[in-house]
Amino acid sequence: MDGAHVIGMMKLNVRELGCDMYSSSPHKWLQAPKGTGFLYVRDEVIDRLWNTIVTAGWDEPKLRAERFQRVGSSNVPALWGLSAAVQLANQIGMERVEKRHRQMADYILKEMLQRGAESWTSPDPALRCAIASVNVPPIQIAEVENWMWKNKKIRIRGGGPSKIRLSTPYYLLRKDVDRFLAAYDEYRRMNRAS
Repeated sequence: MDGAHVIGMMKLNVRELGCDMYSSSPHKWLQAPKGTGFLYVRDEVIDRLWNTIVTAGWDEPKLRAERFQRVGSSNVPALWGLSAAVQLANQIGMERVEKRHRQMADYILKEMLQRGAESWTSPDPALRCAIASVNVPPIQIAEVENWMWKNKKIRIRGGGPSKIRLSTPYYLLRKDVDRFLAAYDEYRRMNRAS
């Protein structure tokens, strides 16, 4: 299971999911250094994995998951950065982080719907958290992405032809969201006039 966005976004217990394997990219929501990641493997299936990078102990079954972590010289600063990111999330509390994520995503989604956007985000709050996706035709995502960055230094992402993915990390302030909304309104007014 690819869980790139969940770690640092919301509380998660991989054992409760019942999956065999779970990977994540903690640089996304946990704010860990790029290049860090993790792979959870349920113990019952660990013997089915094969190393792609090997060093001493790679073929020692008694080492269990540790044998996959033996890659020679590790990137110690990245590991320390990952550890610091986990500590910060735990200090804040994942319940608080998740609550903040949901509040901001609900706010921006509501505001975009009031502006005529079509929600591509699940209406079920249990199936969404800190990302609101909307469809905004006839606006073309590449054009609005470029305009937002060039004119407002606001970075957005989306998918063709007219979908915007709005991420609301916990450090994002309400005034930041309102700044985006004002820029979005300006872009729409400009494009209606032309």
